[in-house]
Amino acid sequence: MKKTTTINLAGMVYHIEEDGYQVLKKYISDIKRVFSTQEGVEEMVSDIEVRIAELFQERLNKSKEVITSTDVEEVMAIMGSPNQFDEDYDENNEEHFYQEYSSQESSKRLYRDEDEGMIGGVSAGLAHYFGIDPVLIRVLWIILVLAGGSGVLIYIIGWIAIPGATTTAQKLQMRGQSANIDNIRAFADSVKNEAKTGFKRASNSMKNTFKKKDNAFTNGAKIIGKIFGFVLFVGGILGLIFLGLFFWADFNFIFINDEMFAADARTVIDLFFDETLWATWLIGIVSIIPMIFLIVAGGMLLFNQRPKSKAFILTLLILWFASIVGLAFLGVRTGMDFKENYKSIENTKLNGDYSEVQVNLFEDDLLITNTMDYGFDNFLTISNDEVQLGYAKIEIRTTTDSIFHYSVEKKSHGGTLKLAKEKSEEILFDIEQGGNTLNIPARYGFPKENKFRGQKVNLKIYVPLGKEIILNGNLEDYPLKIQTKTRFSDDLLKQSSIWKATELGMEYKGFL
Repeated sequence: MKKTTTINLAGMVYHIEEDGYQVLKKYISDIKRVFSTQEGVEEMVSDIEVRIAELFQERLNKSKEVITSTDVEEVMAIMGSPNQFDEDYDENNEEHFYQEYSSQESSKRLYRDEDEGMIGGVSAGLAHYFGIDPVLIRVLWIILVLAGGSGVLIYIIGWIAIPGATTTAQKLQMRGQSANIDNIRAFADSVKNEAKTGFKRASNSMKNTFKKKDNAFTNGAKIIGKIFGFVLFVGGILGLIFLGLFFWADFNFIFINDEMFAADARTVIDLFFDETLWATWLIGIVSIIPMIFLIVAGGMLLFNQRPKSKAFILTLLILWFASIVGLAFLGVRTGMDFKENYKSIENTKLNGDYSEVQVNLFEDDLLITNTMDYGFDNFLTISNDEVQLGYAKIEIRTTTDSIFHYSVEKKSHGGTLKLAKEKSEEILFDIEQGGNTLNIPARYGFPKENKFRGQKVNLKIYVPLGKEIILNGNLEDYPLKIQTKTRFSDDLLKQSSIWKATELGMEYKGFL
């Protein structure tokens, strides 16, 4: 049975055997005595106590809650004797345990070097761990960013997962140095020298092995870093300009239903999302913040500057991640509205036994004529109440029936089959018959509140064998399909054309 006492070491409470406590007390007193004339002795002693506390913590577990005298001796041996710095001490009287661990080395550990880092210290920490120039690590990040943006995500994960080197012991371990009195003292000396001379951080000057001389390889890497910095800086600025045009200009080209549309991004966002305002903000944040990062990273590489506020960078990262999560949530909700699909087909017979039928196409109530060189590229129009989305695909086919007829196929998606059916039925596409003439709207639409849920319209017109159909107007660029035996040139549709139904398909008979 041994008497124990409780101590507070570096803010941690430990139970220690009485004789071990006396040895530890004398050890720390010797440190204070030997280094009493050294500037910054209090900070150095504090660092040593933190390291001793870490070593004590490693020796405790659920079955062992008391620091023994043996533990104290082992820790002192690892830390080294302060008396080696005392000119009057007799080394023959030195305790044996100092010699026992005199050659012990510390394994290198991975930390973020926030002192030498430009943003979070990930690159500098990796450079210490692998023993290479941090410029090479930074160039690798740039390559990963340019290769698809994965570098940003990997860096952020590293920033979160890799702990920062905050204590002197951690900064020494980051470089593979044992956190003993000798190295802690050298670190403290180098910090003083840095403050006086304005050189680099003490971590790079405390041992000659960490001093990196300029060479052709390093200089080349720095030049490459400058070039990438310029590319990132200019690319970030151009990216912000592009995003501004993307969100507010009307000449963006966006593909919907396999068709290309000219519209600003806000209009298209409103077309898809129920929560338009939230979606616009989230998409804007997710898009703009990476451009800001490119500008910051490029500026740091180009001008050798550190970010003025790491809190600002961290805030942007948090905001970016939160926006991605929010956008993913909205995306999932919107995606669920495409879960079910419904297709309705309405067949209509023309009233009357006609030998020919004429087809007129109207674009916004304007009749398409031969004199119009119409490109049919105004795919998307959004008014207060209606969305006109794309052109109805028209197909001319033959039939063995004796009467002309046509079928209108309407498709839509929805969160449920019922909703898909309702949205399909609400598609706006009305054909008017006047005698043997069909007046067909070129485009179809749907109520604006229905949002885009994959609405489509296909129109099939069936021509009885031996009868003709006249396609009025210049329809060269219209999505029109005619059932023929062989392929035909779109030039046959530049003017009103006549087509006859035969057993081999529709046959071109000439212009009207």
